[in-house]
Amino acid sequence: MNLFSENVDFYPTPEDVINTMMLGEDILGKTVLEPSAGSGNIVRWLKRNGTRNVIACERDKHLQMLLVKECNIIADDFLSVTPEQISHVDYIVMNPPFSDGIKHIKHAFSIAPAGCTIITLCNTSNIYNRYSTERKELYELVELYGCCENLGPVFSCSERKTDVEISLIKLYKGGEGEDEFKGYIFSKEEDELDNNGSEGLIQYNVVRDMVSRYTSAVKLFDETMAATIKINEVAKFSEERFDYLPIKFTAVDINGKCINITRQQYKKQLQKYYWRIIFNKLNMEKYATQKLREQINKFVEQQINVPFTMHNIYQVLNMIMQTTGQRMNKAIEEAFDTICSFSADNSTAGEKWKTNANYMVNKKFIVPYMTSYDSRYPTDYIRLSYSCYEQQIEDVVKALCYITGTDYEKQMSLNSFIDDTRKNWGKWYKWGFFRIKAFKKGTMHFEFLDENIWMKFNQEVAKLRGWVLPKRK
Repeated sequence: MNLFSENVDFYPTPEDVINTMMLGEDILGKTVLEPSAGSGNIVRWLKRNGTRNVIACERDKHLQMLLVKECNIIADDFLSVTPEQISHVDYIVMNPPFSDGIKHIKHAFSIAPAGCTIITLCNTSNIYNRYSTERKELYELVELYGCCENLGPVFSCSERKTDVEISLIKLYKGGEGEDEFKGYIFSKEEDELDNNGSEGLIQYNVVRDMVSRYTSAVKLFDETMAATIKINEVAKFSEERFDYLPIKFTAVDINGKCINITRQQYKKQLQKYYWRIIFNKLNMEKYATQKLREQINKFVEQQINVPFTMHNIYQVLNMIMQTTGQRMNKAIEEAFDTICSFSADNSTAGEKWKTNANYMVNKKFIVPYMTSYDSRYPTDYIRLSYSCYEQQIEDVVKALCYITGTDYEKQMSLNSFIDDTRKNWGKWYKWGFFRIKAFKKGTMHFEFLDENIWMKFNQEVAKLRGWVLPKRK
């Protein structure tokens, strides 16, 4: 039997796609539902990575035979599953049928218990081409309760190929009524911070205060909006011809514009606001290079959609602590490659710095297009070009600060140094870790002031890449 020809919706999920779906999720010891289990790729991934229990649904009888030893099948048709059947699940992870994906996603959210996270793939056109009521409803669901990311044609090289653009959707099901904020704030008995080194990043009382303010503000929303409506109704005269009020109570956005806002919209915006405060306090970009900052910004944009609970905050803090070394190592390697990319004369590998191994950056290196000189308006003083590599040089300084334990925030920027007291063309000046000399043709020469720091920089990169450095001449 050919499952592909007889089952038009059978697209087994590639492992690299599952890795992307589950990145950053805490599934250890959790119960997970897979509503369209297929041949079991997601089920097996979940079991390998520490879930306590996996339950599933699958229509195809032949595929069910492949799943019976892997998980407990609770229904053939996921759309028939009731909230009572899955009241114990922590996650719903799925690659639903392309032909009926929206119904599956909406049903998953409607029956999911409070606190459940729904992680699902979806045809990207269902999100961005909102010509039908069903698609508009899906878009609103994502906007209010989660986030989505376009992964591209991730099935183009899979077991069953298609060039359809695929998006990853994550939805977070909150509680209702008195249980809406259950578990958002640690009780003394649940305090996870006694032996938690992450408290040093942001103090416990600060985190607790932020979550408390967030939950209190949302709780007051209904009361405040009810009072607003009542005030406006009382103030308005009963005769129709005097219907227009010269002044009304209403919500305003950041620009002071009057807006109509629902409770969930307010909750989502406030959640984003507080997550941004968390990341601002973490100052993750302190030693990050330009490329690394792009990755951090992407992570931040994804994280601000996650419920603002103390558990989630400390989960992020722990993850940041555990990956700090990796980020800094990445910054060192990127700074090293940046120097090599400016000129063939900047490393012992010359033009072949991308393919050669076991090489060093030279103690003196050259950076092009750094300065600007106009012979029509000659000046004796150095001017940096608008299109110069100043940011890349700052990335190198960040890496050196990390290696040497120097506070980057106390370092004067190159632009400030040049402008601080006017510097002349063709003369050496000491700036930070370097002495520098600028030329009217646009180049700037940099030379490490401390030979030990120069060698330590090369040695760190060699260690990270498994190189054996060439002998010094």
